[in-house]
Amino acid sequence: MSNRGEQSLLKQSTILMFAVSIAGIVTGFISGSQSILFDGFFSLIATFIKVLMLITARLIAKESNHRFQFGFWHLEPMVLLIEGSFLLLIATYAFLNGVFGIINGGREIELGLVIIYAAVFTVVEFAYFFYVRRRNRKLKSSLIQFDNISWLVDAMLSVGLLISFLAALLLKAQGFDEWAKFVDPLILIVLALTMLPPAFKILGPAQRDVLGIAPDTLDDQVRQVMEAAKVEHGFDDYVTYVQKHGRARFIEIHVVLPADYRLQSVGQLDALREAISAQLGAPDAARWLTISFTGDRRWVA
Repeated sequence: MSNRGEQSLLKQSTILMFAVSIAGIVTGFISGSQSILFDGFFSLIATFIKVLMLITARLIAKESNHRFQFGFWHLEPMVLLIEGSFLLLIATYAFLNGVFGIINGGREIELGLVIIYAAVFTVVEFAYFFYVRRRNRKLKSSLIQFDNISWLVDAMLSVGLLISFLAALLLKAQGFDEWAKFVDPLILIVLALTMLPPAFKILGPAQRDVLGIAPDTLDDQVRQVMEAAKVEHGFDDYVTYVQKHGRARFIEIHVVLPADYRLQSVGQLDALREAISAQLGAPDAARWLTISFTGDRRWVA
């Protein structure tokens, strides 16, 4: 994966999302639409998160130092946790704002302006979402993957706004002006509910990584490889530890050799390491693998 390409795409995404947020906030104030204003503030928060992601990507690209000897991989799930929390918070705010809007009798908005806004940004945001998804097939960046969720959410918001405002226009044309007032707060409630799944999709994996919960898939893979190696090479026993922070995988394996194991040289142990490493997949900068050998079971207890 090219970190330079990742940073470039994150920077591009940040600038474009900031432009979308300004357009939404200005349109919301002019039209009087709380749902458009909400869309603008959502985009502004998404811009802030994208800045954090860009900083994180740049830090990850740096070499480790004496303070962060395993690099900066741990920042990745922390940023994603912040993003998911913000999404959850803003969804809750939007839901309550919509409920109070209905209780207070709805609100009048300038439909012509908001329909143009929703139509334009529906096209722009969906186009950019698919563009980023196609670019990330080569980059394979989890930061880009989760960052792109904000574009999908924003595009869904724009579609919801467009459909709802067209419905409000139809109600007005049919003489149901009083009902049209409730469209804007109703949109807020629907948009808030549609934002909950993406928020939890980000929060779940991020929480697991921040808490250091061993990923089941990686743990099973390592154990399967070591079970096969134990049989093939005649190991007495082994102990494995795995952890994941963002895209970084930390794997620690301690092998117990029999007392009568025929060991001719240190190179033989290195060959065993190479064989185990190959079975775990191609090595990359995000994989930290430690394999040790001992004849004393106390060292793996």
